[in-house]
Amino acid sequence: MEIEKSFEEVRELIPQINLLLITANEIETFHVRQALLPLNDETDVIKVPHGMHTYFIGVFGEYLAVHVQLGKMGSLSYAGAILTAFESINKWNPKAVLMIGVAMGVNEEKQRIGDVLISDTIISYEIQRLSKGGITQRGSIVDAGGLLLDRFKNISWTNPIDDGLFSKILPSQILSGEKLIDNLRERNKILKVFPQASGAEMEGSGIYAACKKANINEWLLVKGICDYGDGNKDADKEQRQNLAAQSATSLSLKVFGSKVGFTDIGLEPIKSVNKSNNDGIKRNSEKFENEIVAIVEVNQKPEIMHSAVQITVAAFLELSSYQKAKVIDTLDLPLNTLINLSAHEMDKEVFRQVRERNLLPALWQAINTIKPFENNINPFV
Repeated sequence: MEIEKSFEEVRELIPQINLLLITANEIETFHVRQALLPLNDETDVIKVPHGMHTYFIGVFGEYLAVHVQLGKMGSLSYAGAILTAFESINKWNPKAVLMIGVAMGVNEEKQRIGDVLISDTIISYEIQRLSKGGITQRGSIVDAGGLLLDRFKNISWTNPIDDGLFSKILPSQILSGEKLIDNLRERNKILKVFPQASGAEMEGSGIYAACKKANINEWLLVKGICDYGDGNKDADKEQRQNLAAQSATSLSLKVFGSKVGFTDIGLEPIKSVNKSNNDGIKRNSEKFENEIVAIVEVNQKPEIMHSAVQITVAAFLELSSYQKAKVIDTLDLPLNTLINLSAHEMDKEVFRQVRERNLLPALWQAINTIKPFENNINPFV
C-alpha cells in the first residue's frame, strides 16, 4: 500500500539522502520508479507531496535517494529543470544530482536506440548573438561532475536491446536547449556548428544552472537514445522511449550499486535494504509473491491452476521494466495510469486488471513471447 508522509515526518531522513534523481516525462518516471526499493522498515517507497512537487523516497542501488519529475519539459518554464532542480536541492540537500531519461542521437549509422549518452560536457546551444555579421554562439560549454563521469565511464554493464545486441555507453558532448528537434535539415544545421556533439536534449543546461547555484559539483545527465531528430520521432515512439529510459535507468542502477565508489564525495550507502532479483531491476518479489498470486488466482482446476499462476506471476516479476512495459502494452492496459506507482503497487495493479478482465491467457502469451517458458503450452487456454 502506498505510504504518504508529510515533509515534516520525513525530515529526519534528509541527512541520509545522498542522491537526487530527476526525470522529465512519464516514461522516464515509470522506469526510475520501478528501480526504487523501500527502506527496510517500510512496506513501500515513501510519497511526499510538498510545495509544487511530489517526491518519492526509496533506495536506488545502495543509496537512499529522492526522486522528482519535472512539471514541464525544458529548463525555463515555472515547472522546468532550473526551478524544479533548485527547489529540490534546497529541500533535500543531496550530494549528487542525476538526471535520467531519453535524448536525441545524431548518427543512426553509429548509434542505436537504447545506447546511453552520459554528459561529458553540456552546451547551451541556443544562446546566441544576432548581429549584422551573422550569428555568434555564446552558450557556455560546461563539464559535468568529474567523479560521477568517471564512475559511469568505468562500469562493467550489459543491457540487451531488441536486435540481439547490447547497449553502449557513450560519454558525449550533449547539446541542450528549449527546442524539440525533429527536423533533419534543422538538426544538421545545428550539428554543423557543433560537429562534436553526440546528442541533444532539453533539460541539461537547467540542471547545470541549478547545481551551480547550489554549489553542487557532482551532477550528470544519463540519457538513452530514443530517436535521431530526423523527422521520425513519432515512429514507434513509446517503444523507443521505453527502451531508452530503461537502458539509462539500468546503467544508473548498476553504477550506484557500488558501496565504495562515492565515498570521496560523501555518499554513504544505506546500511541495510531488502534485495532480490539479479538483473539490476531489484525488487521484493518473494516478500509479496503470495499476495500477488492471490490477486490473480483462478478457481478452475485449482490443483493445476495454482502452480501455473505462480509460475506466470514469478516470470512477470523477473522481467525488466522495459519488458514489463511491453507486456502492459500488449495487454492494452493503460501505462499512463501506472506511471506514478511504485514497483510493488504497479505489479499489484497489473494483476488486479488481469483478473478483472480475464487476461491470464494473454498475460502468459505476452511473457512467453519475451522470455519463453520451459513448457511452451499456454495453461490458461
